[in-house]
Amino acid sequence: MSHARIMARCLTMAIVAAAGILPTALHAQAPAAAGYVAVGDSIEFGVGDGNPLDGIGYVSPFGAFLAVVLGQPVQVHNLSVPGADTSDIRLIELPVAAAAAQSHRPIVVSWGGGGIDVGLVALKTQESACKHMESCLGRFNGLLNEAEAAIDKTIATLRQAAGPEGRILMRTQYNAIAKSGCQPPAAVALGDAVLEGVPGTVLDEGLNDRIRAVAAKYGAQVVDLFIPFRINSDAFVAADCVHPNAAGYALITSLFQAVFASQP
Repeated sequence: MSHARIMARCLTMAIVAAAGILPTALHAQAPAAAGYVAVGDSIEFGVGDGNPLDGIGYVSPFGAFLAVVLGQPVQVHNLSVPGADTSDIRLIELPVAAAAAQSHRPIVVSWGGGGIDVGLVALKTQESACKHMESCLGRFNGLLNEAEAAIDKTIATLRQAAGPEGRILMRTQYNAIAKSGCQPPAAVALGDAVLEGVPGTVLDEGLNDRIRAVAAKYGAQVVDLFIPFRINSDAFVAADCVHPNAAGYALITSLFQAVFASQP
């Protein structure tokens, strides 16, 4: 495991440990108040947002939107940690998230992730030549199978905690390297393939297809980022070729708002 991954895991555990008293405090609330629980990675954390005036990232502004729509204060629990993969979200963030979700009514939950799982492999330039190789796509398929299993277990637990009336929103992943100058066209095409699948190959379902399938299984709503970001990546992706910029986070916020409002 790389030094960066070790540091990311240590940071994740430290933040969750600091929140260790949360479940007890939450269960002590009576009556339960409205809540919004967010789990995920650096996107949920708000990395790359250069305009903090409206709240870092999309979680805080979406929480403010929920307070207006629900007509009452909403307690926001942003449990996301930069560098968390789908397994980290399930093993480390989920226990605190489930306790929080159980303690609020009404409750809204959002999930984001998967970029870390595929980013270190699928979006590397040196892997771009494998787009047309069945064996290489098979390796990505195996990776995505593991990620899908972690996502499924996470959402199953969150659905149980939120109850049948709880709202769960799951975002898809955008192709950050589609921004001009980030990677050669072949690498961008591979990123699209890993996220949206390659029909007729072993990788006929990409990461986003699997997110949509899990959402349908547990009655969650999908906030699709892939197409809006792909249409104009230059406008929405930060200079680091990874995270959204301020305009990108504003777009994500508006998409979450639109999806939430679409269901009475």
